[in-house]
Amino acid sequence: MPGTVDLVPLLNAVKPNFLLILPEIVLVAFTLIVLVADLYTSEKRNLAWVSLLGIIVSLAATWPAFTGAIPNGDYFGRMVAADPFTHFMKATFLVVAAGIVLLSTNWAGDRIPKIQVEYYELLMFATLGLIFMAGSRDLVLIYMGLELSSQCSYVLAGLLRKDPKSNEAALKYFLNGSLASAVLLFGISLLYGATGATYLPDMFAQLTAVKAEQLPLLVVAVVFMVGGFAFKVAAAPFHQWAPDAYEGAPTPVTGFFSVGPKAAAFAAILRIFLIGLATPVLASKASVLWAILAAASMFIGNLTALWQSNVKRMMAYSSISHAGYILVGVAAGVAGGGSVLYYILGYALTNLGIWAAIVALENQGDGTDLSDFKGLAERAPVLAWSMVFLFISLIGIPPTVGFFGKFYLFQAAIQTEYTWLAILMAINSAISVGYYYAIVRNMFFEKTNRPAMVTGSNGVVVALSVLAVLLVGLGSGPFIGYASTAIGFFSR
Repeated sequence: MPGTVDLVPLLNAVKPNFLLILPEIVLVAFTLIVLVADLYTSEKRNLAWVSLLGIIVSLAATWPAFTGAIPNGDYFGRMVAADPFTHFMKATFLVVAAGIVLLSTNWAGDRIPKIQVEYYELLMFATLGLIFMAGSRDLVLIYMGLELSSQCSYVLAGLLRKDPKSNEAALKYFLNGSLASAVLLFGISLLYGATGATYLPDMFAQLTAVKAEQLPLLVVAVVFMVGGFAFKVAAAPFHQWAPDAYEGAPTPVTGFFSVGPKAAAFAAILRIFLIGLATPVLASKASVLWAILAAASMFIGNLTALWQSNVKRMMAYSSISHAGYILVGVAAGVAGGGSVLYYILGYALTNLGIWAAIVALENQGDGTDLSDFKGLAERAPVLAWSMVFLFISLIGIPPTVGFFGKFYLFQAAIQTEYTWLAILMAINSAISVGYYYAIVRNMFFEKTNRPAMVTGSNGVVVALSVLAVLLVGLGSGPFIGYASTAIGFFSR
């Protein structure tokens, strides 16, 4: 009929946009439901299950992206990217969030009524920030996602308001995080001033025609960008805040810090440095900086961890060393991008199980000192053996995902003439055996009079973690293939 509007083309045009952000819509909707329900319920454990349901539904909503229902490209004014990289990282963050919520059920159920803080809501909003941070090719949205995640993380670190260590953790995390954000934002402003663009492909196009007199300014911008992100991933020597923040923060929150924000920062690093700053001159200078940070992080993290008696501080230094391993792949550029994504996934799956075991100990009234692990093999033999297997993955021993992750990073380093970094990786993997063995020794060779443990939902997380570490390791082919394909889209 004359004057009628055909809605079919309009709906077909809107459908990919809707499907792309459907996981975010679901996550926000459930976060608001939990926020309102929190005002009317005194049984905080129920909030955990609603939050977990929302994250699982959000994860299920990523399925159309993996089936090809969403054409690759940029949506919403080129602010949101649809590509395999986005889908991979989005699914990883949601898996991490689900694991943290599940291991928090008993811990938070006992403590949240006393502290009166919106724990699950903050965790879900932080996850939303991580998704925005990894899912855009525009510096504005990347920075907004970083700040959303950071602001929630600062509050989460200080969740135990009457605990001086928790207050210290929040303050140090806030001060160092604010400094890192300022350094990063200054680098972004220099890049915008030189190129007039925040959209990464446009920035790259401008940089290819840069004049010689502009090069010093761009090098300074790259240095500030590297420094800002080095703070965010706790790479040495910008790591000083991490051990105190990890020790003082509530243990489930520490588990989230060790995986979520770190993974999102690495995703943003890959986006920015493999797309926007991928010109030969800037890429080579950034690569050298990342290589130096990788070497420093591996040695400082592993050697300092050997002297720790608090397991949370030990795992903080372990996290610093693993940031060094990942930076080896970053230094390798496009050749190492796929291995970085695979290693992030493997590290996340492994760490979830370890932190679930540590939280299970806390739920039994124990602390996080090495002495609290004495006799764990008698109290909870399955839990103790699971931790041994997960430590084997962190060391990089087959057939775990950690071995294959380090193998792919090792391979990428050699291909890009960073053989010396590959050698340092092997040396530091051997060093790490020392402090992981300290925990194993207490679990199996020290006696205790403490009663047997009931792990509950934490045991489920540990079991799923062990299974995932084994399966994703033995079946590494499809995962590394998808990760490499995701990085391949950066050059298109």
